[in-house]
Amino acid sequence: MGASLDARRVAGLAAACEFEVVERCDLPGRAPRHRAVPGSLHPKVAAVLRGEFSVGLYSHQADAIERALAGDDVCVSTSTASGKSLVFLSVAASLVLGDPTRRVLALYPARALIQDQLGKWRTFAERLGLGVGTVDGGVMVERRIGLLEENPVVLMTPDVVQAWLLARLDEAKIRRFVERLQLIVLDEAHVYDGVFGTNMCFLMRRLLAVAPQARLVVSTATIDRPGAFVETLTGRAVTVFERDADGAGSPDKVVLWARGPSKRDFDRIAKLLGALAREPGGRFLAFADSRKAVEKMVAVVARMAGRDEDADTSDREEGPRSPAARAPLGVLPYRAGYETEDREEIQRALARGELKGVVSTSALELGLDIGEINLVVLLNAPTSMKAFWQRMGRAGRRSAGTCLIVDGEGKIREAAGGLQGYLDRPLEPNWLYLENRYIQYVNALCAAHEARSVPARGGTHEVFATLPEAFGRMVRNELDPSEAVPADLYPLKQRGQAEPHREFPLRSCMEQAFQVEGPMGARLGNLTLSQVLREAYPGAVYYYMGRPYRVKQFELRKGLIRVGREKFVTTEPRAQAKVFPRFDGAFLGGWRSASGFVLETEAQVSERVLGFVEKRGAAREVHLYGPGSPYFQRELNRFFETTGVCWCLPGGRGASEAVAGAVKRAFCLTYGVQERELGVGSFFSKRAPSGEGPCQGACIFDATSGSLRLTQRLGENFGEVLSRAAELCSEEHDEPLARELAILAEHVAQMRAHAGGGALTDAGPTDQDWVVLVAPGDSAMLLGPAGSEEVTVTGFRYTPQGLLYDLAPRMPNVRWAVRHETIQPIHGVTRLLRYNLMSGDEEEL
Repeated sequence: MGASLDARRVAGLAAACEFEVVERCDLPGRAPRHRAVPGSLHPKVAAVLRGEFSVGLYSHQADAIERALAGDDVCVSTSTASGKSLVFLSVAASLVLGDPTRRVLALYPARALIQDQLGKWRTFAERLGLGVGTVDGGVMVERRIGLLEENPVVLMTPDVVQAWLLARLDEAKIRRFVERLQLIVLDEAHVYDGVFGTNMCFLMRRLLAVAPQARLVVSTATIDRPGAFVETLTGRAVTVFERDADGAGSPDKVVLWARGPSKRDFDRIAKLLGALAREPGGRFLAFADSRKAVEKMVAVVARMAGRDEDADTSDREEGPRSPAARAPLGVLPYRAGYETEDREEIQRALARGELKGVVSTSALELGLDIGEINLVVLLNAPTSMKAFWQRMGRAGRRSAGTCLIVDGEGKIREAAGGLQGYLDRPLEPNWLYLENRYIQYVNALCAAHEARSVPARGGTHEVFATLPEAFGRMVRNELDPSEAVPADLYPLKQRGQAEPHREFPLRSCMEQAFQVEGPMGARLGNLTLSQVLREAYPGAVYYYMGRPYRVKQFELRKGLIRVGREKFVTTEPRAQAKVFPRFDGAFLGGWRSASGFVLETEAQVSERVLGFVEKRGAAREVHLYGPGSPYFQRELNRFFETTGVCWCLPGGRGASEAVAGAVKRAFCLTYGVQERELGVGSFFSKRAPSGEGPCQGACIFDATSGSLRLTQRLGENFGEVLSRAAELCSEEHDEPLARELAILAEHVAQMRAHAGGGALTDAGPTDQDWVVLVAPGDSAMLLGPAGSEEVTVTGFRYTPQGLLYDLAPRMPNVRWAVRHETIQPIHGVTRLLRYNLMSGDEEEL
């Protein structure tokens, strides 16, 4: 890295690209502190370390190794590039060399991180004659037990521990592996928050309940009070090595704050990235907020580099797959969803110096090996200080580093104290929902299953005592039933009856996966259904590694998307989000008055793509799906059941997108819920909760399919959240919105509490001859392997194959009938009636 990208030169390039650098903060470095290699290590490990580190280890490394080998559970929470990995590598090797029957399990929160860290593990272990294996979602099930037997060290994702390892404790070879576990490594532990992190808290207790002999070595960075966090995460008190114990040296760093365009002004930002790429010497890493922004940014850099917009778009063979060979100005994007070979090659090319820069999502916040980077560009100031320091930590690991913050949205300008005030903000705590009874219960179902497989360990292990008492009670009741399962939890019991570990994944939800296939069968990444709705719907221009591809074939049932080469154009979905609350007389709780309501209720959410807008420069062209569309014949729909808080206030007040967004942000800040785990939409119902007339309003809903009732406390404390939202808007000088929120808070304060009637469930007909059906002429949702689709029911009939619905045909004169169980009524929209199968009598509901 030459001096060409030092802070002075970076500031000059930013100014030349019309960015005003308004403030600079210098972060002084520190000298390293060393200690001798601990004598408690196995002699072979100690010899390797003495040969590699002639001046000794960093002091925190030596101290942490000694404590772990003495039997302590250890957390290393020192700075980036401080050698945290060496601690658990050394401890793992020393334990196994001392007794070859011992086993080590290293958990990584992402499959990409496993692939990156595997080389580090093998380089260290193979010098000592030890094998290292990996078991992630890409390893065939029939190969997994062999890997456990062949390798004393195994790397896994928590997802595989949940869905495979703990689910199969009744198999002798898996149980033997668990019984021999002497060390569990948790790397990048700060990633565990939200729904994933909460499930991880329960998973770790369940794992330690069947492997209590295992000690822990935890590695984490950029987290507030790491000792308390790790104890919450694992149930174990740990010996912590924090920044004040950090013996690693740190070079000087500089943070520059630049005012500039919004993050949507791709041309000016791309001009800056192009200037940085042309500068001789040095490499940079830039962070953007979304997958689409990352791809579009590199595409604009490509245009500015002279790549012809009207280049050949025929679906000929792609040519070299080398990322570096494709990169305009040596700049490529990086995000989740890339093929493994492409992702790894980008990392290697950056580490080898073959790329000038990479524009990444948060995917490169983790400790992936990309070599020395001395410039980090933040294309927007992160709202999370954890994210800021993770990104900042990628610069200047061994030599002086610079971080340039392009504050297009004014986040630093609004912070008290400017740039220094922004840097002084405390780290946010991780979001964990241990009191959420839905998460408790699905983990209780799994824990009971595990206790039956390992009866000697029991289902009431002492580690469960570090969780809410209700969890232990649930586990005991599953093992020895003494009370009925609550009505709102019983559907979860039914779902998890056979395989709870597979039925309930650790992350928010399981969505249909799609594989993107390009020219000549090239694999161009994978997407979830919700990502498809934003990036790769029929007719969309999908970007992969900065290149545009048109979605030409969309096979929803197969989960396959075929694309062909396209010009440098962009598309935006014509999206529509609808919420259908269930206003049928029973609610989960909330507030009511004669003129409005705030109610937590069951709801259905429909996220649709009706078509798209194609942009070519200033020109825009709208494409709508339908019979005349060359791309798709019907809307694309993601439809799921959840719960949410709906409000309808006099005069339609409070239903705007701005109000709903402010309420959501205030709720998340006040009650520690991640914003990405909630959704916002508008609702319309033909019947108000009072039973009279239609109503419409806004809704904040749990974005998890099936719901974890993450919005429950919003319904209970809606007035207080409105007041907090008003305060936040006032602090940000948005006085009109602050006044509106304050008026709404006063109105809600006049409402009376509505306790609700518990979970909403269909009571069902009192006579077995009666069934509840969709009334002819009404809309409903058709659910099937090809996705969700809104249809119109024209009638119903009983046949030898069962009860069928007749639907309005897609094509003239073509009859369309489906089984009645594939039709889902839409709350507040679909009219229902009761039908007597014996007499043919009908009754409106």
